Amino acid sequence: MPLDPALKQLQIKVGAAKRTKKEYEAYVKEEGTQRSKIDAMRTTGEEEADIKKQMEVLNDTLTVLPDARHRLQKYATELRDFLAESHQEVPVVEGEDPEVQIILEARQLLREVDQTLGTQTAEEEPAEDVAGTGGTADVGDF
Repeated sequence: MPLDPALKQLQIKVGAAKRTKKEYEAYVKEEGTQRSKIDAMRTTGEEEADIKKQMEVLNDTLTVLPDARHRLQKYATELRDFLAESHQEVPVVEGEDPEVQIILEARQLLREVDQTLGTQTAEEEPAEDVAGTGGTADVGDF
């Protein structure tokens, strides 16, 4: 039996938010790795040209981080709004119903996104342990 069009839309929105969250987390991880690498290169006295090249790589990462964060916020907001409009009345109990499974996945994903971005919804506690800054600080500021 084919999925209900609203359920298909929900799957698409969950997929977009999930992919973008993974992309954002990869950029945050890459930022930390690059900063550590540059710091280690400075400590060991590597050539300035090599350090400068790694700083360019870091700057590239810092350039795309705000866009990835913005897209993640956008997709999470769209998913949250869609859930509120179309699936608010669905009782969420563990089971085999595909609609319930997708809704549970969507709600869990929204909690993870809020934790990743350091945001919170009205019914949640403040997020702690926020990963990365997502900012574009000067490379020399670390």
